Amino acid sequence: MSFGFGGYRQVFRFTRSPRAEMNQESGFGCLLMAIVPLLLIASTYLAWWELRFFVQGRTLDATVEGVQEVRLRHGLFGGSYLEVRYSFKDELTDRVRTERDELPLSWPRPAATVRIEYVPRSPGGSRLAGHRHILSTIFFILCVTGSLVYGGRLLREARRAVREEELFESKRRRNPQR
Repeated sequence: MSFGFGGYRQVFRFTRSPRAEMNQESGFGCLLMAIVPLLLIASTYLAWWELRFFVQGRTLDATVEGVQEVRLRHGLFGGSYLEVRYSFKDELTDRVRTERDELPLSWPRPAATVRIEYVPRSPGGSRLAGHRHILSTIFFILCVTGSLVYGGRLLREARRAVREEELFESKRRRNPQR
């Protein structure tokens, strides 16, 4: 058999089964399989501190060390915020901690003492009382809900595929082609 330069000849021809014709692949499912777990991991990280403040957080008054308005003129997310530095005594370690929080400019300028929430024995784990990051918690709940819905749909599709396979095999056994 001569095919010539760049010639192509199909030697074997396999017919597609009815099953293969029914189940066309979609790239959307693969995209979701990659994106949904990444979003779940990112949202878990964002909501972690909110959960820690809720479970382990304590509230007390702290002394304000300084308030500074910070203006960002570079970068994609330029803007301004208030940086509040404060110090307080960690009740579990009996050490004085000096930390800071970044507030939107819409917040009132703090006085000499402020009420803070903090996580004991966690440097950097403090914030002014009421400065919650509720959007990260909502994002986490949406991602968990989306993951559960996606997992349910995946399970439903897997069960449907098994049922179709069993139906296909039972028809093939009843009507063998010769």
